[in-house]
Amino acid sequence: PPGVTVCQLCLVSATPGALGDTLLLTRLERGSEPLSVRIATEHSQVRAMGPSSSSSSSSSSSSSCSSSSLSSIPFPARVSPQSLIQSLDSEVLGCWRGLLLPRDPGNSPLDEQELSGLLQELRECGWAGA
Repeated sequence: PPGVTVCQLCLVSATPGALGDTLLLTRLERGSEPLSVRIATEHSQVRAMGPSSSSSSSSSSSSSCSSSSLSSIPFPARVSPQSLIQSLDSEVLGCWRGLLLPRDPGNSPLDEQELSGLLQELRECGWAGA
């Protein structure tokens, strides 16, 4: 429906918790082209959805990206889902978390100075676009 934005965050990895995991953030909004961004986690301070040393080996065997509920994601034994989401927000998503916010259709496009500042911030996050 109009005014609804859907965002999906997936872990893309051959071995969950390994150095070099990638998050795939996809944003779907009516009337706009789908937008997907790959976010490398190699420079973050936490592993993306990775098991801790106290987890059982069976928890690291799941590597699919599905629409399953949050409770089915293998979390480290001592980390709550809310704590994981906060870590993901502050230490992994960084400036990319702005893609999760709905766009205000009443806002005018960015002026040249705002656009230049945004592009610089995105480059600092690893974006290699123009």
